Amino acid sequence: MRILVVAGRPPWPQRRGDQLRAAQLVAALASEHEVTLLAPAVRDEPPLPDVRRVVYRRDAAAWLAAPARLLRGWPVQALPFHQRDLARWLRLLAPQHDLVVLQLVRLEPHLRDVGETPVVADLIDCLSLNVGTRAAVAPSWQRPALRLEARRVAAAERRLIGGARRALVVCGRDRRALAAAAPQLADRLAVVPVAMTPARDAGSAAPPATEALPAVAISGNLGYFPNRDAVDWWLREVWPALVRAVPGLRLVVAGDRPPAALRRRVERAGGTLVSGPPDLRAVLAGATVAVAPVRCGSGIPLKVLDAWSVGVPVVASPFAVEGADGVPERDLLAAEGVDAWTSQVRRLLRDPALRARLAAGGQERIAALGTERVHGELLRQVAGAAADRVALRGA
Repeated sequence: MRILVVAGRPPWPQRRGDQLRAAQLVAALASEHEVTLLAPAVRDEPPLPDVRRVVYRRDAAAWLAAPARLLRGWPVQALPFHQRDLARWLRLLAPQHDLVVLQLVRLEPHLRDVGETPVVADLIDCLSLNVGTRAAVAPSWQRPALRLEARRVAAAERRLIGGARRALVVCGRDRRALAAAAPQLADRLAVVPVAMTPARDAGSAAPPATEALPAVAISGNLGYFPNRDAVDWWLREVWPALVRAVPGLRLVVAGDRPPAALRRRVERAGGTLVSGPPDLRAVLAGATVAVAPVRCGSGIPLKVLDAWSVGVPVVASPFAVEGADGVPERDLLAAEGVDAWTSQVRRLLRDPALRARLAAGGQERIAALGTERVHGELLRQVAGAAADRVALRGA
């Protein structure tokens, strides 16, 4: 089967969850099908021997049409992703393929450029959930605009799912949110997680900690609002009480695109910020405990998967626990509120056996998200979309 995969961002470097997903999707489909990747160019792009690569140009002039599109109800999220060169390539290439995969709801305006070729929408996450939960924690003056954007994104999600044979997301929470918003389209929604492999040197238990200098780590794309909000909240509400209770406790914050203001907050708290580490998991491996205090967002919290992959136990907010499909007390600990956060982190710091047990549970979850299983599920969903097309033709 000839499949055209369309991405709003290049899959490399894999600094964001959608880039990781795009790379895994292309690899899975190319193992059994003839794949063309239509995406913007990127410097130092790796070779793709089994994939035809087509590059479209991104034109900043797309913003000139933004006012009119906003008046027509477009979400702000879609504005920079609607590109004339992408539309041109889609109209040319889609009829030459048996199936088109559109990644992210931000490409929904390009659905009409696909024509009659069947579509699989790899939404990855529920962006309306992301924006809506952000509105709940943002400053009050931002909330009306965020709620409006959430409604517009939700309408775009319904249109894209309605125009697709299948719509994929990476976790059950996001599928439930989309199904609740469009129950008539729920049968088109499927969960296909992101694959994660254990680090080569990760064992079945947490790495030994230096008891005199235990360390807490927070990781993620620090330019992404849910992660910035999480770090800000945790530094403001939890860290002062925790460091008073555990003198000498170290804090490491690691990730890409940290704003200058966040860097200053980490430094004032006495922590270390590692910006753009070449190997994030290596940084996490030196921690005693990893924390995921996210209060908003969507999709799988990769910070939890990264910690599990190197055998580091995790304390997470209920929101992060739900996104990771983790089981409290088996795979991680859950905490909500300052007292619970302080208690749960101290509990892990004091109890090596608990750290080892949770690390083993996390390793089992990572094994369940192995590349072979995820790639197989991606292929199964694409085959299902192709079968739908055959059934419709025969009807």
